[in-house]
Amino acid sequence: MYYIDCPETTNIDCVLDGKKELAVQATTITCVSVTSSVLTFSIVAGVFTIEGTWTQTFEAGDTVIIRGSIGATPDFIDNDGVYTIVTSEANKITVLEPVVAEVSAAAGYIDEYATFILHPTKRTGQIVTFIESAATLATFEVSFRPGGYWASKIEKGLPIMQGSGVLSKMYLIQVETAPYLQNVEEDLDIDGVAANDVQKKGTMLMRVFAPKGDPLLAGEVEVAFVQLA
Repeated sequence: MYYIDCPETTNIDCVLDGKKELAVQATTITCVSVTSSVLTFSIVAGVFTIEGTWTQTFEAGDTVIIRGSIGATPDFIDNDGVYTIVTSEANKITVLEPVVAEVSAAAGYIDEYATFILHPTKRTGQIVTFIESAATLATFEVSFRPGGYWASKIEKGLPIMQGSGVLSKMYLIQVETAPYLQNVEEDLDIDGVAANDVQKKGTMLMRVFAPKGDPLLAGEVEVAFVQLA
């Protein structure tokens, strides 16, 4: 997972009878994507561990989406969801969020994703996000990360998707601001330079997920943000 900032200067305040030019922000790096023959989830001395067959590594603090984790009969235990990497090496990661001990019944997927930081100008009301996909991105899904205020939507397991798309298309997603407004003070790392960090509180975080086992490439998604007046 990595962050892409859509600065306030590129926000478009949509005013009745007015006209604005969209300013887009694109994905800039290639995400890490892992496909494993199976995924083994275990808990050892309070550490949540996931093992499989891969050579790629993630960075500590990265957030990944796991899909295809459902175990075999009779329990069909499902560990699909979003996890934060604690440690990473070939064939093994440990994560912050709890897992249930199980072995997936089929191939499992661990994919890094992009998160666009949007800066709403109002705490309530509605926004519209413009998304354009490249010809190299077969499909994608979009999910806004729930915030911490009273209107927030509870997220369990896989994120709730606000929209999906296919290659070479343009989309608009309209959502209420309040359920997704972030309330935690935290510096979000944009490019590894501390001076460029973005304050999380007061923003909205829009995640873009590529297909299972298909890394999101630089330039495959472009985003613009529209604040409705």
